[in-house]
Amino acid sequence: MGACLSVVYITKNAGQHFGRSLASVAHITDELLVVDSGSQDNTLMVARSAGARIIERSWPGFAAQRQFAVAAAENPWVLMMDADEILTETAAKTIRNTFLIGEPAGVAGYLLERRSFFHGKEICYGDWSHDRVLRLFDRRCGAYGENLVHEAWETHGTVKPIPGCALHHYSYANYGELLDKMRLYATLNAQQVHQRGKVLRGYMPMTHALAAFWRGYFWRLGFLDGVEGAAIAWTTALGAFMKYAIALELRDCDRQ
Repeated sequence: MGACLSVVYITKNAGQHFGRSLASVAHITDELLVVDSGSQDNTLMVARSAGARIIERSWPGFAAQRQFAVAAAENPWVLMMDADEILTETAAKTIRNTFLIGEPAGVAGYLLERRSFFHGKEICYGDWSHDRVLRLFDRRCGAYGENLVHEAWETHGTVKPIPGCALHHYSYANYGELLDKMRLYATLNAQQVHQRGKVLRGYMPMTHALAAFWRGYFWRLGFLDGVEGAAIAWTTALGAFMKYAIALELRDCDRQ
């Protein structure tokens, strides 16, 4: 099974869900590939115990690392997984049946529905509400875009959805991790805004922050997720504020 499908990860200190993630995909493929950028925890040990092929490579950025991993895979079709994502049994069965007799015809990729969990509860509203991600694709029909953050596979072929929830996402263990990742993304997003030469105004940090909070907490009903929903909305708003504040800072440094 899985003669034309590789499951691929990029990792660094993958965390507590990595073993479960590997176990959820091991039976749908003949290749587990892990591209690691200097893990100092038990990531490589967990990967080896699952039978994964490991490539150790310094970190060039999200999109570049994913593109390298895709190119290093042995099979034409790739399922790109994050170490904090678990493939559901229903999705695994669907994928297994899809590839049972060879490559799917007339399609270049599949969208997987992803549901996020925080503090052990499913987040049903706000900016983390159910989203679809293009993670199962024919690597011959596309490439990763050049965004510094939230990179996505871009294909020129037909894309179809896999029905039902496909991924359970356990991205943060606590509020500290949520804030740490917000800071990283804000910095990367600010660098991207700066590189693109976008015209910036002093009011932008505040207006973007207010818009982000209103969208996530009220428009997308984030308040229905309780304290977690409020934390996600406030953190997203802070990330929007810092994105434009840092971009303004970078602009001013260039002018000096």
